[in-house]
Amino acid sequence: MAGSTEIRVSTTFFPAALLPNVPGGGRSDLIIHTSDTVFFYVHQSVLQARSSNNFGMLLSTSYYTSNTTSPERRNIHNQIPGTGDFLGGGPPQNMAFIESSPPDQANVIPAIFVSEESVVFNTILHLVYDMPCGRYGPSIEVISNALEALPRYGLSTPGPTNEIWTVLLKQTEMDPLRVYSLGAAHAVDLVCMQSSEHTLNTSLSRLSEADAMAMGAIYLRRLFFLHFGRVEALKRILGPPPDTHANTAACSEATQNAVKKAWKAALAELLLAETPQATPVAAIVSAFGPIANSTQCLTCKERIQERIASVVLAWGNVKRVI
Repeated sequence: MAGSTEIRVSTTFFPAALLPNVPGGGRSDLIIHTSDTVFFYVHQSVLQARSSNNFGMLLSTSYYTSNTTSPERRNIHNQIPGTGDFLGGGPPQNMAFIESSPPDQANVIPAIFVSEESVVFNTILHLVYDMPCGRYGPSIEVISNALEALPRYGLSTPGPTNEIWTVLLKQTEMDPLRVYSLGAAHAVDLVCMQSSEHTLNTSLSRLSEADAMAMGAIYLRRLFFLHFGRVEALKRILGPPPDTHANTAACSEATQNAVKKAWKAALAELLLAETPQATPVAAIVSAFGPIANSTQCLTCKERIQERIASVVLAWGNVKRVI
């Protein structure tokens, strides 16, 4: 229609949406405008019920008039942005929206402005309404920003059974230290336990100061103990060389000392790897297997093979999670 202005509206939180956990199933009575100009139609009663600080002191029984200049609370009818006024030059990634014409003046409802981008605020609102958000595929960073914003709006951290943690854990292989850090920062032990095994493939030297601070002393200590504990276990398990036997004409003491020397060299090679705590069984067999082929003594061969078998069994029983 000529002269109309289109706005971007969430496809989940739109005016006629039937949302869960709304007392009486009422219609939305508040619009939230994000920093990238996407509009969310929500219910004050739901926000007030979930928030301990009146949703960051943004909710009130009275609202500013339509000619207010406040950037945090305003009448949306006088603040409609043009479709080309979308920050970043395009719609936010993974954030569904629809185009909608501005409401008639008679249907105007109050609006508030928030500093978060729509992808982050969409995640926050799904937590508020206790709705799954996995279909939007929020990234680790989006989840991190949403969780960080919760206290600002007087919202509590979601419990360990909330779907948000499952969504986060699905991205563990991408950045296990970051996922562990987020779980630790919010004391979600299940997330920390499941992600800690994946951190074994990453050197702790890559742990950022920010993530280390976010973990807190307890979870940081548990992670270090896991990594260093496994390295020490590897040394302990592989340290003793295969048992020797009485010297024979075919296998002298010098020959058996050569086996010991080769064993120590193989162990040193494994320990010098970037992530010895994640040493796979195949690497152990590959490092120590050739030693059995280096001697002609059948007794030495047998004892080397027995030693490798016992090492593999013992290493498989070493704890892999915090």
